[in-house]
Amino acid sequence: MKIAVVSDNIYMAHAFKNILENQMPHVSAHYFCSIFSNPEEFKIQNVQSIDIKKYYTNLIENFNLIFSIHCKQIFPKELVERVRCINVHPGYNPINRGWYPQVFSIINNLETGATIHEMDAELDHGNIIARKKIAIKSWDTSLSLYNKIVETELELLEKHIISIVEKTYTTITPESEGNVYLKKDFNALLHIDLQKKASYKQVINHLRALTHGEFKNAYFVDSETNKKVFVKVILEVEHE
Repeated sequence: MKIAVVSDNIYMAHAFKNILENQMPHVSAHYFCSIFSNPEEFKIQNVQSIDIKKYYTNLIENFNLIFSIHCKQIFPKELVERVRCINVHPGYNPINRGWYPQVFSIINNLETGATIHEMDAELDHGNIIARKKIAIKSWDTSLSLYNKIVETELELLEKHIISIVEKTYTTITPESEGNVYLKKDFNALLHIDLQKKASYKQVINHLRALTHGEFKNAYFVDSETNKKVFVKVILEVEHE
């Protein structure tokens, strides 16, 4: 078994490596990041950067199982058709396909969770190996919800890594096409129209969905200076 792991998430890459080594010490994997990341930051021996769009044939020729773990590049159709590719996705398929699932779940009042699925030519679309829902609390921000999703992804990997590598798992077909959100859909949320009318609930949901640590996401434009003013919220639940 020749395994490749492609990830742009340092925490997830290390966690996956630990799970694989702990449960299947006889199995090794080669680690990659996409061109959007710096391989030196991963601090994983021999990790390499790869432009999947240009050099996917190298993956086809050298590996027969590929894990995509928060990879920022789309896998080409020929790659997923010729090699078994498994995606670890921070959303509950088919409800949360695409970019930043937790953001759209908060704004659109959709369920969310984590999914491991076989990859096909469409975005977050293949047959599902495992998935689990997560409750969204009224005080969750994008970051706090994302962190819970990541831990659920790792829980699913812990439970299913052996069956995935050995290909002894069963799958289910997604119930529908679900919802697909793209990067442009996320970008369309960032500019706050100060003239738009909304309920307090809608406003809070919009802002908490775009509050993700130090990232500057939501903004309005100051009428005098024409400069962006970035906005985020702090939510703290009362403790007994």
